[in-house]
Amino acid sequence: MKHKLIAFLLAIFLFSCAKEEQGEVSDRTILVYMAAENSLSQYALEDAEEMVAGMKEIDDSRNNLLVYLDATMYESDGTTKLPPAIYRFRKNKSGEVVKEMVYQYPEQDASSVTAERMCDVFKRAYSGHQAKSYGLVLWSHGDGWIPYMTSLRSFGQDGGSSGPMMDIFDLEEAIQKGTAYLGEAQRFDFIFFDACYMQSVEVAYQLRSYANYIVGCPMETPALGSPYDEVLPYLFTEGEPGVKAFASIYYDSYARLYNGGTGSSNSHWTSGASLSVIRTDALDSLAESTRQIYASYKERMQSITEADVSSVQYFDHNRRYNRVPMRIYFDFGDYIRYLSADSEYARWKQALDAAVVFAQSTPTCYCVSAYIYGGNGDIPIRAFSGLSSYVLFEEDGKYAEWNAYYRQLDWYKQVYP
Repeated sequence: MKHKLIAFLLAIFLFSCAKEEQGEVSDRTILVYMAAENSLSQYALEDAEEMVAGMKEIDDSRNNLLVYLDATMYESDGTTKLPPAIYRFRKNKSGEVVKEMVYQYPEQDASSVTAERMCDVFKRAYSGHQAKSYGLVLWSHGDGWIPYMTSLRSFGQDGGSSGPMMDIFDLEEAIQKGTAYLGEAQRFDFIFFDACYMQSVEVAYQLRSYANYIVGCPMETPALGSPYDEVLPYLFTEGEPGVKAFASIYYDSYARLYNGGTGSSNSHWTSGASLSVIRTDALDSLAESTRQIYASYKERMQSITEADVSSVQYFDHNRRYNRVPMRIYFDFGDYIRYLSADSEYARWKQALDAAVVFAQSTPTCYCVSAYIYGGNGDIPIRAFSGLSSYVLFEEDGKYAEWNAYYRQLDWYKQVYP
């Protein structure tokens, strides 16, 4: 199988000495940050090849696609850790899309989930490829904002299945510093999380100042990720029409194959998918509407239990965190519906609809913990607002550490009385 490795490396390095032409500012620069030295490595490499196909439809004289790739190549006779590097996907004189190395990092370590490495990648990618607008794709494992195991995990995992992770505040720090390299644009047009569980209201609100739109899934995502060969033209389309068209193409690519998960595999995914698009300039109004609801039901919320919300749509089966079964992700809209009166919910729903401009889910969605921890298979989706939310179980001691961490988030500070 070594011929596959040789072919991949040649595809990367053959054009690594090319130099960036000096010229006018491009229309758009997109960076795909792939922290994939983990169980998702093979899918990262496959997605990179999809990007090659997708770039055939893009005018690369006006647009830049850069990919930071940190991955491991698995072959039948062993593994090879690819040096972490930034590549530009562009067309050569023959019109063939090639991977041109922009910068190679000197070490293969667990740096891809540090704010320092991410900031450096942002600097090299964006300051070297100035544009009128920018996009950011964050590709890896994800688990929202939550504390996980003995460390904290929000986005990313490096160095294998037991490697370090990145918490939400490190991620925010990196993204905030990254906007300094965006010139007059000052913020990303979109941030797309190609990672599980990242579309929570807590994450969206924490990152609201750095992007116009946030795209992601409040549940698990297929390991195959986005169909980049189909969606790249829409990621290079400005504003809300672009992100909504991208989200629609993404969703439809899985909905076409959906059959309730029968015979599903990563090469033929029939377990469905969900996706939403959040307009961040509407999140403050959503926070204010939520604060009013929470203030009205403050006493009730202080004593709420897992049993009380058993009827609320959830997005994760009762997974084990530190060997303790806990449920973290509830549908935000369904939770507010459960908590409030019909008239209150109707007013609140107006704010939600202004913020969530796209939300689609198949009737069921895959959840690995359903099988690992004795759940009943894929999760039935009877309510889907496009955002998940944490529920503070104040009187349940097993949530105490997480509740303390949660109180540091912007969302908590803004909406809880």
